[in-house]
Amino acid sequence: MVTFTGRSAILTMDILPHEIAFDFDGVVANTFRLFIEIARSDYNMDIDYEDITTYEFLKVMDMRSEQAKEIIERVTYSLHEFDLKPNAGAADVLMRISRNKPVLLVTARPVVGPVELWFEKNMPQIDAGSLDIMATGDTAAKLPILKEREISYFVDDRLDTCHLLAEQGITPIVFDQPWNRQPHPFTVVKTWDDISGLIDWNHG
Repeated sequence: MVTFTGRSAILTMDILPHEIAFDFDGVVANTFRLFIEIARSDYNMDIDYEDITTYEFLKVMDMRSEQAKEIIERVTYSLHEFDLKPNAGAADVLMRISRNKPVLLVTARPVVGPVELWFEKNMPQIDAGSLDIMATGDTAAKLPILKEREISYFVDDRLDTCHLLAEQGITPIVFDQPWNRQPHPFTVVKTWDDISGLIDWNHG
């Protein structure tokens, strides 16, 4: 058992490349920082990223729901039009996995197209055929996909999702964000180097 203590909680998991899959938002790319940048530039809002201590961010942000919805629509459907870079190290890890099998990304976004276009723009070194991106439209709908693909480990930033997966026998790995720092029993990674260190690159 690993409890978040403010540091990366790294175990020797020896995960095989074909056993792991990833969320997109907050893991591969920090789309919430993009949300804040748009709120600052277009709505003149002063938001501190570290103050977003819950996934239900409107509870801790002084923002009207209509404004938040407008930004979310833009980030959801026009993601590839923004200058949003991958999190450091993500491209290297995903490229290494793609040499063994298509990289599986499962997102609760309603549509997959903008994410595919984002990958074409930001990770052109990964062939589109080596990416398997699934948009479920709902967090709970991630579970049957992961089960069907026989995934054993999933990297996500949302604790509710992690608890749901753990109950069904999938090992969650929490990508550290301000909104998931409540006590929990899961392994925490702060960087993609941490993720790489959990993978057994010599097998699978």
